[in-house]
Amino acid sequence: MGIRGSKLSQIIGVNKRLRSSTPVTTPRGYVPVCVGVDGDFRRFMVHTKLLGHQEFMELLYSSAEEYGFCNDGVLRIPYEAKDFEEYWMIKKSKPKVFKVKPI
Repeated sequence: MGIRGSKLSQIIGVNKRLRSSTPVTTPRGYVPVCVGVDGDFRRFMVHTKLLGHQEFMELLYSSAEEYGFCNDGVLRIPYEAKDFEEYWMIKKSKPKVFKVKPI
């Protein structure tokens, strides 16, 4: 007898606070990627299926040469951001890539 745990959490609003304090920044199945050179960087979300694509793997190898294999934080690719956006978002419509607005 008494108030169940889920009912109690609804009354106090625990679930609402937990949900709002942990925002989802990266959708499931995507990897955040920062692309750019010479200070012109743009953030993209790249679907994990794209990581195995031959042309994308070449970009990853150039990234490893530039920054090394042990890189903390978001994946960085040394490539012109506008060219990346044109090629991967417009010409290659099947692989899922979308641009992220800066915070």
